Amino acid sequence: MGESRATPPSFRHIPALDGIRGIAIGLVLCFHLLWSNSVTGSRAFDLIVKIRGSGWIGVDLFFALSGFLITGILLDTRENPRFFRNFYARRALRIAPLYSLVLLLLVVGFHPSSWTQARPFALLFTYLQNTPLWWNHPVSGTVANYTTHLWSLAAEEQFYLVWPLVVFLLPNRRGLLWICAAGMALAPLSRYLLLSHGDPFQATYKLTVCRADSLLGGAWLAIAHRGPMQPVIRRAAPYTFAFGVLLCLAVGWSTGNFAFESNRTVNLIGYSLLALVSASLIAMAISPSSRAVRVLGSPLLRSLGRYSYGIYVLHQMVATALEDRFGGSLRSSIPSKALLHLVLLALVLAFTIPLAMLSYHFLERPFLRLKRFFDAVPERQDLAASPNLPTPALPSAVRPQP
Repeated sequence: MGESRATPPSFRHIPALDGIRGIAIGLVLCFHLLWSNSVTGSRAFDLIVKIRGSGWIGVDLFFALSGFLITGILLDTRENPRFFRNFYARRALRIAPLYSLVLLLLVVGFHPSSWTQARPFALLFTYLQNTPLWWNHPVSGTVANYTTHLWSLAAEEQFYLVWPLVVFLLPNRRGLLWICAAGMALAPLSRYLLLSHGDPFQATYKLTVCRADSLLGGAWLAIAHRGPMQPVIRRAAPYTFAFGVLLCLAVGWSTGNFAFESNRTVNLIGYSLLALVSASLIAMAISPSSRAVRVLGSPLLRSLGRYSYGIYVLHQMVATALEDRFGGSLRSSIPSKALLHLVLLALVLAFTIPLAMLSYHFLERPFLRLKRFFDAVPERQDLAASPNLPTPALPSAVRPQP
């Protein structure tokens, strides 16, 4: 009685994190929607094509940001007696409405009449589309074109089946840091073992255990930033970021590209380097004195970040639908391939962004308001003893990916 429930740091908003979401979804859009010949004949354009081909790294930004935000929430609500119920209910309210709606619309549109046709939708509804159950059994080309990018949602949901239990059972901060470090070391090892036994790059790109380094990199940052390492992390973040970027460039330069589909080196160590880069960028974003905050606070980036979940879920579906409906007629009326791609890009964005905005305001937000029934704030929260705690934002639109 008389006690006020302070807002945990993980529920305070930091605009720069929306900017990171904006960068991540921008990279994904470039990767999926900007297409060109693999060799243009021009060194400058060949370089641009290779840069575009690296847009998939937006996925790693989303993974690291998700790990950082969600771990912060788990740490700040660990004392809540309804810890698990509240977490999973709030997670479902964020992810499920739009995801379930688009899958239901696809089921209606494709009206599967046999188990073979219904099977991909069963995997999608159970978040198993990032496993061999998907790629070892042929999926209808059209269904795959609409939904193949949703693998990253499955990877995150699988991770969050396990991670809250780890955080709950291991209250010691140092122990959690060691768990994160061990998981980040296990990820490249698992990729090496899979590739050594002849598994495809698709396995090392999509399996949760193989991509856990970015998720756990964000989680490690959330844990470490709440302890005495905070000043060191903030000072080191710009140098770590630059070092990670230089190493990624070195990999791309030495191997000829930074493509996950064909580059063994990227699959072995590239994802771990991206985890380092992503966590360092987040560390800069939550440091008020960082120069990165001004860039990440750009209104355009923040706006893209706000609607990034809807844009991510919808953009590939819109692109596929427009290609199926208008692709043939556009090709016959637009002789220039460059102009054709620009027209298709403009059409996809013209439909995707308004749909994502409508989704956010009229579908996602009404469900987000229901989170008040699953209050994640503990009954007793004494933040006065920890004045230097970070203030990461409540996740609003995490995911991306190709």
